[in-house]
Amino acid sequence: MKPLLLIIVVFFLVACASQRQKAVCSEMEYRLNSFAHSPDQRAFAEEELRQCLAQQKEYAESDSLTNKAKKGIYEQFEELQENANP
Repeated sequence: MKPLLLIIVVFFLVACASQRQKAVCSEMEYRLNSFAHSPDQRAFAEEELRQCLAQQKEYAESDSLTNKAKKGIYEQFEELQENANP
């Protein structure tokens, strides 16, 4: 029973990665814009934010639930028809 629960928790965490990443990037952007930094600290923070946003985009593209929600109803219907009639 415990291994099954562990697997479910892992899948849940992986599925929510893009949503968690969005909050992390927002916090980094807030800190970058709100606090005074030395030039080298600011450059480092900007690079970290760029990497965070790139990772967020990667998670969002790989998240099938997010991609399905972004498609319109007609695109989903077309895809369903294509899969039904190979």
